[in-house]
Amino acid sequence: MENSAFLRIIFEWQNLITEVEGIYRSYEKELFELMGAKPIKIITGFRRSGKSFLVQRTVAKMIREKKILKRNVFYLNFEDFNLAEVNNAFKLDELFQLFMNEIAQKGKKIIVLDEIQLIEGWDKFVRTIYEKHRDIGIILTGSNSELLSSEIGSNLAGRFIELQILPFDFKEFLKIRGLEINNEHDFFEKADEINSLFSEYLGFGGLPELISINTESAKKSYLEGVLSKVVLDDIVNRFNIRQPAVIDQVIKFLFAGAGNITSYARILAHLKNSGFQVKSETVSNYVDFVAKTFAIHPVEKLEYKQSRVFGTIRKFYSVDSGFPALYGGYLQTYSRLLENIVFLKLKRDKHQINFGQNESGKEIDFVVTNRDRSVTNYQVALTLNENNKDRELSSFASIDRYITNGRHILLSTDSNETAIEYSGIKIERNNIVKWLLGII
Repeated sequence: MENSAFLRIIFEWQNLITEVEGIYRSYEKELFELMGAKPIKIITGFRRSGKSFLVQRTVAKMIREKKILKRNVFYLNFEDFNLAEVNNAFKLDELFQLFMNEIAQKGKKIIVLDEIQLIEGWDKFVRTIYEKHRDIGIILTGSNSELLSSEIGSNLAGRFIELQILPFDFKEFLKIRGLEINNEHDFFEKADEINSLFSEYLGFGGLPELISINTESAKKSYLEGVLSKVVLDDIVNRFNIRQPAVIDQVIKFLFAGAGNITSYARILAHLKNSGFQVKSETVSNYVDFVAKTFAIHPVEKLEYKQSRVFGTIRKFYSVDSGFPALYGGYLQTYSRLLENIVFLKLKRDKHQINFGQNESGKEIDFVVTNRDRSVTNYQVALTLNENNKDRELSSFASIDRYITNGRHILLSTDSNETAIEYSGIKIERNNIVKWLLGII
């Protein structure tokens, strides 16, 4: 490709960044505040969850506030087919030199390399820029956590700050649908519309592009397409998988069973029952590959009595509720979908999350270790009634003797939020929709 064509691409991206629209996300404030720091900013997360949008809005704000000149922004998205021939560090450096010689002006500059994992040897290029140019800020995005292991571990260790993002939470989902919910008055006034949208959010999730799709069949097709892209590009091609059908089965099994306690042995048994002959080591590797795409997030068991984590016993939660609903069935897994979005809310808030289980098998959905080292136990239920009261609340009582500074919270769809006492312990109750919206 001629230099003039590459110059056109750079100018086009500079102009596109200044025109980006959409809703404000809390991640934007965090990234903007980090822009004055020297370390490389790495934005990671699942495909189509809004990484590029976040970076573009942040850079656009810097341009508007005259913290940087538009001409000093070097933005490349390596999923742009026009950049297909730019696939290694040497070709990337040629573009960078072209930018520096033909476009950039004096002053601070920003390099944004979107989906950087597609460029062979990118880490050496980035380290060179980082070490040689004191006036250049660097932002990288990637859809695979391998970005933060072998490549960064060897060449960029100690030189980066990671910001991991998730799809829209429910408050953001409502905002993009035109609903601003800031207090109980807003909530009660718009309760019918909120509940209707909550059902949609629970069943199809919060991937940003999905929200503009109007029909259920098209939404499902979109989710299937995103997942196919992840399986093919981020797993099969990246890790040279010889059994793509096995990967497909593994990821669907994990989504369908999101929130269930599982093990590699159970996954292996499922695969063998489905006609696949695989080794246990292959299963553990494949699960690890899926996790590296940010599609699933493992949560390990905390044994209260022994105060330790058991890494071999896990639950897996989906990056978005749309996938468990797609492969597990919306109605059959409704309570599990509730549990999944509670997990995502806790993860967004950067809590340390485990699930609890005592020696008799009584289970707590989430054990959250707070920054002050206190513990909050969360149990998620569709509703609380006389038929399920003992089942839902006895877990709190069974582990209370091991927790001396903890809170117990039951999250459900019930409107009754009056705290209750069970076996001598206080259990707070929150409506799950209000809790997700921060109205408690």
